[in-house]
Amino acid sequence: MQRFFLGVVLAVASAFAAPAVRGDSLVFTVLPPDISGSPGETIGWGYSITNNSTADYLDITNVDSSLFTIGSADSTPFIFSFVTIAPGETEMQAYDPANILGLFEVAIDPNATLGAMDSGFFGLYGAFCDPSDPTCAENGDSPSTPLATGEYSATVTPPRGTPIPEPSSMLLLLCGICEIGLCFWTRQ
Repeated sequence: MQRFFLGVVLAVASAFAAPAVRGDSLVFTVLPPDISGSPGETIGWGYSITNNSTADYLDITNVDSSLFTIGSADSTPFIFSFVTIAPGETEMQAYDPANILGLFEVAIDPNATLGAMDSGFFGLYGAFCDPSDPTCAENGDSPSTPLATGEYSATVTPPRGTPIPEPSSMLLLLCGICEIGLCFWTRQ
């Protein structure tokens, strides 16, 4: 009787026990986190994502961001390629405007105030998946959940290459020669 009672208790306890927690984790870094650009310029960020899991694929299915006040994102601001990362691997992509690669890009408003700044977070969504199904989050087999966030900031700076008004060296030399000539002329 005691064995029967012990068996029932173990069966009930195992039915309500929490599932084993896996050691799935990732490291998400925005590259570079702090950028600047001049009014009218398009700026962007890259990323580095490391799948620290020893057994599961990391399937990224969505990216979002905080709202921008210094500029507007075009119709496709997320230039992220929605990668699937194998266990123990790292995926890295710098912002490349020529080939439209990276994480996100935004066009700074041409009338933006110099020194204005935006800061916020980019968020990654997806799932850790069994190696037998590396596209599980895309197929709907596994829910797409918030996985990580990465901080960013963007500052509006003066346009690059703006010449600083300076007197010409030749003009200064000419003024000096004229002054010396004027001094000699007034002495005579």
